[in-house]
Amino acid sequence: MLFDGDGRLLLQQRAQCKVTFPKVWTNTCCSHPLHGQTPNEIDPPRTSTSAEPDGIKHAAVRKLKHELGIEPADLKSASSKYMGRVHYWAADTLTHGPNAPWGEHEIDYLLLYQLPKGYTLPLRPNPEEVMESAWVSAEELKARMAQEGLLWSPWFRVIASELLYDWWADLDAAFKRPAELSIRRFDAPAVHCKAGGAHSGAAATELSDLYKLEQSHEWESAARRKLTLDAEREARRRDLTSASRSASSAAANKQGGYGKVPTHEHSKKAQLARPLEVAAGLRLKFGSMALLSNLDLSTADEALRFCDLKLGEVSRSFAAVIRQLPKALVLDILVFYLVLRALDTIEDDMDAFKGREVDKCAHLRAFGDKYLGDEAWSMDGVGQGAERELLQNFCAVSRVFNGLPGSSKEVIRDITTKMGAGMADNVSIDMGQGTADLAAYAWYCHAVAGLVGEGLTQIFVGRGFETAALCGQGEQVWPFCKPAEENGGRSLGLANSMGLFLQKTNIIRDYLEDYADGRAFWPQQVWRQFARSSELGELARPTAHGAGSDGYPTAFDAQNDPDGAAVVGKGVNKQALSCLNFLIADALELVPDVLTYLELLRTPEVFRFSAIPQVMAIGTLAECFDNPRVFTGVVKIRKGLAAQMILDASGLGGVHAWFHHFALQLLKCCPKDDPSHDKISAATQRIIGITQDKAKARQRKKACTWLMWGAAAVGSVGVLVAYRRS
Repeated sequence: MLFDGDGRLLLQQRAQCKVTFPKVWTNTCCSHPLHGQTPNEIDPPRTSTSAEPDGIKHAAVRKLKHELGIEPADLKSASSKYMGRVHYWAADTLTHGPNAPWGEHEIDYLLLYQLPKGYTLPLRPNPEEVMESAWVSAEELKARMAQEGLLWSPWFRVIASELLYDWWADLDAAFKRPAELSIRRFDAPAVHCKAGGAHSGAAATELSDLYKLEQSHEWESAARRKLTLDAEREARRRDLTSASRSASSAAANKQGGYGKVPTHEHSKKAQLARPLEVAAGLRLKFGSMALLSNLDLSTADEALRFCDLKLGEVSRSFAAVIRQLPKALVLDILVFYLVLRALDTIEDDMDAFKGREVDKCAHLRAFGDKYLGDEAWSMDGVGQGAERELLQNFCAVSRVFNGLPGSSKEVIRDITTKMGAGMADNVSIDMGQGTADLAAYAWYCHAVAGLVGEGLTQIFVGRGFETAALCGQGEQVWPFCKPAEENGGRSLGLANSMGLFLQKTNIIRDYLEDYADGRAFWPQQVWRQFARSSELGELARPTAHGAGSDGYPTAFDAQNDPDGAAVVGKGVNKQALSCLNFLIADALELVPDVLTYLELLRTPEVFRFSAIPQVMAIGTLAECFDNPRVFTGVVKIRKGLAAQMILDASGLGGVHAWFHHFALQLLKCCPKDDPSHDKISAATQRIIGITQDKAKARQRKKACTWLMWGAAAVGSVGVLVAYRRS
């Protein structure tokens, strides 16, 4: 803010062509420090012993020339003073409407300049930056700001009302004041809040409220820093979820008990453009390839009917895969699934036990030993929708559980107890920034999915449907598995690889939802290699995953807003995508074990049950790979594509064909400059090498089938033509 010798402030009206806040009156000049400038514009972090920020002043002088044509030499005689920093946000609703995609959220350094008395400053405004300028007194500014029809920048309105007039009352004293160390935080005026709930409720007052809380701590204290970072993280999560979104926006959220973020599904047009996938969906739902249920409900009691109903509600697409299992096995797996889904509901609910984490741990540890099998036990107030009803009526699940064969009950109880203990161990760990490292990441996946693989394998073998070879060791040597040589070869290593592949895929896909829940799993050892800050939420920012840059059209709607894409693209990077691709490569390294496990299966229904999730997982990884939408919601594969994979997952040839297809796709799509290119290439080429023989045989078989159908069609047409001629 530049004053003349008489104490008048120089204002400017921003040019009409500006992308954000055009035609608004505001302070003298706004600048942004740039790297690589001479003189240097970058200052070290502010502390209580910091000198005047010369870098900021250099940036201001550069911008004064750019916007107003003020030569640096004309400012040499001016007094300058750094006053402090302000933190504000505002949406440009006056220009772009109530759902404005543009706005500002920044920390500004405030500088006062004053010219000597009697000095006339030459001004040569840049018409691409400034429409008009004016020198005003404090009284004239107040009158102008009260005048209807004039537009004012939201930051200047706040600065004027909160700080400027106090300084202006005695500029000599203001220039002698020590700079304020803390950051003043202000929320936007009401007119600059977005519509649709995005800035309603708590979201509309987060900065002002934070500033009040910060005043109870020394600015440079660890307690103040933690308070600020926690508030920033919570605000970021709120912005990413339906907690501060409109009802219409929330309607697009991922469906299910804990759906809080949008789902990125393929459009109907994209699906209908693939007729073979549409045909596969129809065959799966209505044709001879539909999965038939082997669950006998003809003499079922109320408890079993409840279990079957809830299976369909909480599992949806996977329910049919469970029901098609052999009659002697289907009930065991159905109950196992519901028991673990109930346990998972307790673990996942981050609201019901908020502030009562000790109670949550107690429930998780008691679930397998005490609650399971107790036909009088149930739980209310935890979970949402069908999951909540499952816990409210868990006595029905226990009733069916008690009727299972002893071997299956023993396995289900053992696995449930171990999983509950593992989940409880993680409750007390701050997971807001992910697991600590790759080892902790693998251990968590074992606790919630590897153990499931162990339990299923033991039931398959114990009930006589599969051989003990299924319990063997794979290429991956897991620290949580018993050594094969000490346990007769039954390390259950392959079973754990099956579970870990699925869980890692889910964690990769659910980055945003997990982060928004405050319980993330991307390992810090990995993401900190790519991120530019110490905050996992950085990866969700558009400038971290290619927004506005070539090759990533889904990261920013460049077609509808090309000017915006050009602006955003200037500061964009791809650190989020690099991190994502590394984790996908890490998951792909488990595929050889997965394929070995599937090759050992001998019961068709068990093979289909085991293969379908694995094929879906490799398809999901291919959908997620190098995809910015992972950081803005939950990506989904096309339903028709899923139907094709389900139909083909009845045999090893079809499974190999899909793994081969997606491995080739991943290898082809991997950017050559990706930091993990070699890791991705090695993992995909290994999969291609394992699957290529059966995949090619499958392709030849399909080609022969199409030729036969084509020949039959041609023959039919020929017969019809001959008949009509006769």
